[in-house]
Amino acid sequence: MTTKTFKAQAVATLLGTSGDTVRRDVDDAGIAVLRQDTAIKTRIFSIENIFELADYRAKKATKKRTKKAVTLTVYAPKGGVGKTTTAANLACLFALAGLKTLVIDLDFQSNLTLSFGYDSELSLEEAAEANLPADRCIEYHFGHLFPNWPGGSVSLDKVVKKPYGEHGPHLIPSDVTLDRLDTMLTYEALEGRNAETAINKLLKDARNGKLKDIDLSGYDIIMFDAAPAKNRMTRGALLASDYVLAPISLEKFSTKAISYLSSVLTEMDEQYSRCPELIIVGNFFDQNRPRVLNQLSTIRKAYENCWLEASIRRSEDFPKMLSSDEYELPLCLSKATSIGANDLRVVSEVLMKRMGVME
Repeated sequence: MTTKTFKAQAVATLLGTSGDTVRRDVDDAGIAVLRQDTAIKTRIFSIENIFELADYRAKKATKKRTKKAVTLTVYAPKGGVGKTTTAANLACLFALAGLKTLVIDLDFQSNLTLSFGYDSELSLEEAAEANLPADRCIEYHFGHLFPNWPGGSVSLDKVVKKPYGEHGPHLIPSDVTLDRLDTMLTYEALEGRNAETAINKLLKDARNGKLKDIDLSGYDIIMFDAAPAKNRMTRGALLASDYVLAPISLEKFSTKAISYLSSVLTEMDEQYSRCPELIIVGNFFDQNRPRVLNQLSTIRKAYENCWLEASIRRSEDFPKMLSSDEYELPLCLSKATSIGANDLRVVSEVLMKRMGVME
């Protein structure tokens, strides 16, 4: 999807190792990396090369990994807190850690889908006229995996996108027609069926190999990027999840949003004897602002067991990336040494340990 290339030292930063180790591992793995046409023959890595190398390194270090499969929903009851940006970067960072990652866009506004280079508004005809690959278009989404989807369901291989190759994060994209899934779940509820468990059942059966056309058994992490809307899809994703990661703005924090989410989870537990563990991550952290420090103190006192001991600082990295015409990759890949990317990397490491997917 992207033509951006990387030199060995940049790859080393992404993988948390040294340039010499990168070169040695590439040779040991037999990964075909291009060399620049110069006397030095500098190695030029594609993004696919990097994720392939990450997978190889993870398999070498199997003792550092657990076999626990996790489902995570990234959700905030209100917008503007960096939810989708956090989800896109975490999906990449999980894959860089060698975890087989599937991220599912559950917001029909499709911002996550766009962040991986796919255009939900682009038709096949428009792509052909613009000389763009047909793969840039969205034909199917999460709703198409359900057996009772209008017009019939399709297999996972037709739905899933692989923006950075087989070993990068996989994506189930979204487009505007995904809202039909919420409508479908509402009709099921009106007919007396428990619609909120439908997503959980689909994932459970697909992880256990019960659905021949939807095999999710190979994924270490399945992650939903849920819309801020309080709809049945979001509740279904929460019910199917082991954890819910709630980004909050430390600049404009209001207790109402987290209190609402906490009450939803309590209600879910009472009704189904199951709910995801709440994890709160702070965004837009600025230690020089007294208001932010006061907000942080308030949250940690009220939600001590939910607070993730890593925050994302306020920086210009994110708005610059989002406003750039050259925006091709999530920040953790495009500017690996930036403040924002460093913070996201720490958040991902702390989160993986919290969820038990990495020792």
